[in-house]
Amino acid sequence: MNPICQQTDERNRFSRRDFLRLSAMGSLYGAYVLVSGCTPSRDFELLIRGGQVCDGTGRALFRADVGIKDGRIAAIGDLQNQTAARVINADELIVAPGFIDMHSHSDDELLVDGRAHSKIRQGVTTEILGQDGSSYAPLNDEMRERLHERLQKNYGISVDWQDMQGYYARLQQQGLSVNVISMVGAGTLRAHVVGYQDRPATPEEITRMQELLKQMLEQGARHLSSGLEYTPGSFAPTDELIALCRVLGEKGVYSTHMRNEDDRVLQAVSEAIRIAREAGCRLNVTHLKASGKRNWHKLDAILDLLDEARQSGMTVTCDRYPYVAYSTGLASLFPTWCREGRPEDFVARLQDETLLPKIREAVLNKIDMLGDWNAVMISSMTEDAHKSYAGKRLGDLAREHQQDPFEFLRQLMIAENGRGGMVGFAMSEENTERLLAYPYCAVASDGSARAVEGPLSEGSPHPRNFGTFPRVLGYYVREKKLFRLPEAVRKMTALPADIIGIRDRGRIARGYFADITLFHPDKVRDTATFVQPKQYPEGIEYVIVNGEVVIDQGEHSNRKPGKILY
Repeated sequence: MNPICQQTDERNRFSRRDFLRLSAMGSLYGAYVLVSGCTPSRDFELLIRGGQVCDGTGRALFRADVGIKDGRIAAIGDLQNQTAARVINADELIVAPGFIDMHSHSDDELLVDGRAHSKIRQGVTTEILGQDGSSYAPLNDEMRERLHERLQKNYGISVDWQDMQGYYARLQQQGLSVNVISMVGAGTLRAHVVGYQDRPATPEEITRMQELLKQMLEQGARHLSSGLEYTPGSFAPTDELIALCRVLGEKGVYSTHMRNEDDRVLQAVSEAIRIAREAGCRLNVTHLKASGKRNWHKLDAILDLLDEARQSGMTVTCDRYPYVAYSTGLASLFPTWCREGRPEDFVARLQDETLLPKIREAVLNKIDMLGDWNAVMISSMTEDAHKSYAGKRLGDLAREHQQDPFEFLRQLMIAENGRGGMVGFAMSEENTERLLAYPYCAVASDGSARAVEGPLSEGSPHPRNFGTFPRVLGYYVREKKLFRLPEAVRKMTALPADIIGIRDRGRIARGYFADITLFHPDKVRDTATFVQPKQYPEGIEYVIVNGEVVIDQGEHSNRKPGKILY
């Protein structure tokens, strides 16, 4: 033993005897220990005692203690004789890995508030950004100026970066309660090099996009995403996407919002498989769906295509949120040719009388696919005059204004400069359940880190922003018994970690980082609805990120231990 500490132990014994006779000596002893620095050592910094461990692998629950030290899981088992600076009694709780949201749109929100309220309160400890072909790097001067203008207007945020290294640095400067990775958006690469026009990229432009992709990957980005229903990514032909995906290598992932999710969904799935097969990379079909009642029957054929690709030796997965409605921009109701170029080009076409019959026909076909105008709910507007529309149905709004629904939508898009968000009710509950139960389907929110107050509480967002993961645990596991709890947790932890390639996270295992969610199996549930979406879930008691307690007995501690997972 260190002789100084041994001397301290002897003084401790002497002081304790004296303390029984003379209390004043106790304060002198305490001062001595503080000065000497020789305090009793602890086995762990944090000890989770007596919980039911659901380790993320899908195997059955088991009762064990979990000891955490230096941000990692140091021990699992019977640790009742071990000591810790803090002990959490988890007798009635499930101890699971922190949930990994592999399809997140918090790119803006984490710049505004790194506490990630609506995600961390769901048990999410890692968010994967840069989805649907859109990432916040690389940016050319024009792209940076446009993003700067929007973020300044909405949140007062300046854009002072152009590459992934700069974006990551800005996030880390803000401070994060969750861990973060970003994909590189294929649409962002195209905007950077080709622009916003509907034309094939030249060989030189493809080479430049490949070089930019390599640079972003070297700076810590992961994989490539596409959004082939959004401009300018929708203008990329199949061969261009294959060329980009070849940069990824066999361990890289092409995560795609496919070219179509309704009437031509089977062709879109086939294209996605071809891209990954010819590029030699992995494939993830994000927010997989058969949209529109007339397409619901196609799910069998969709899953058959994915299974056949997997049987041929490809790595093919998908993800899905637990709701029958999607969320996107109102502009998606219009055909891609109408949205070519910049927002002002879109607005100009909406005002071109010669184009209106063709535009109307395309929009009405989209509405017919959805069912009717009230299948569209406004989720957000940017102009103050229209913000009261959030949460209302498009058909109802048109009737209130005594206008033809198409004309009401057209005028609204002109006034909003092509902006605004919507929720579309287009999927069946039966298909949603089948996809959630599909062994290769991970749970993902397709939402962002919102809040119930402040600048991130605007609009009437999709409830998935607040309730995705507790909804699976409460509604689909406990109430509907769609699958067992260990399988649900696997779909939120180990499966997304394996898809993205995140090492040392996604499982309760010794040596892994201590990203842990503790929830009450009988109480966990989502409270967010389409009518009242801005409500935090219940039953998520503790959320630990890199060994630090962020959600503490259901409340946010304001700690920001999150990291960029380079």
